[in-house]
Amino acid sequence: MSGSYLLRWDKMKNTTNQKGQAPNLCKHSSGQALLIVVLVMAVALTIGLAVVSRSITDIKISRQEEESSRVFSVAEAGIEEALKLGSGTSGTIGEGEALIGYTVSETGQGGGTEFVFPAINAGDTQTVWLVEHDDGNLTETGKYAGTTIDLYWGNESQAADQATTPALEATVIYKDGSNYKIKRGAYDPYDGVDSSRNANGFDDADSAGGYSVGVKTFQFRKTGFTLPALPLIPYALRLKLIYNNDQAQILGIAGTSNFPSQGKCYESTASLSTSGITRKVQQCQFHKTPPGIFDYVLFSEGGLTK
Repeated sequence: MSGSYLLRWDKMKNTTNQKGQAPNLCKHSSGQALLIVVLVMAVALTIGLAVVSRSITDIKISRQEEESSRVFSVAEAGIEEALKLGSGTSGTIGEGEALIGYTVSETGQGGGTEFVFPAINAGDTQTVWLVEHDDGNLTETGKYAGTTIDLYWGNESQAADQATTPALEATVIYKDGSNYKIKRGAYDPYDGVDSSRNANGFDDADSAGGYSVGVKTFQFRKTGFTLPALPLIPYALRLKLIYNNDQAQILGIAGTSNFPSQGKCYESTASLSTSGITRKVQQCQFHKTPPGIFDYVLFSEGGLTK
């Protein structure tokens, strides 16, 4: 009996800590569980904050896109109003925080000694008016006073020996008494081996390049295109590129005196004051011109035959 008792006493002694106290297993387990809970909560909080932040960002972006679309629509509405009035204008659309203001400025086209057109394809016709417009009607007051015009065309560095090297046809519509007539000239800078192209009967054009008009630099030019002299009255100069197919080429003119007005450009600026979002729209409206076929209606002095 005593030996058995001593054995049990030894085992109990072996399970005590250094201070002579038995370990508390429940306390250690609860500490580990608390640490795990804290880690899980931290991860969950991080994920939740990320989701909330992403949602807030998406909502903000969506709102900005919606506001930007509304501001752009107001800018377009300003352009439409200006085209309807034929002058610059301003106004507001909406109310409260959704109030959007717009201002449309007007810039005259022409009125100087140089004019540059947008790039055009082969067969397209651009018109330079040599008389003024008065409420849509042509008037001989304020007409172009020069007797010659320099013609420029072709993108910078355009080669002169390609099949798509552009040639230029210039047609002047002028008034002779009570009759309207035309004068034509055709100019080709081509310097290739195509025999049919070389035999087209066009006059030569300068092709050295580096010819500046306005903010554009042209590759080809023909200087001194002569207009009909007084008492003949030139009304319009029609310019058409040939051979360049669907390759768009720039086109410009320079004169010895100011050209009449060629139209107007409008720039509409709309902004939403609460967010500072601003959008701009530009639209140019040149004076109306007859279609390209009109030039050939005036071709013959005799009768037309089928």
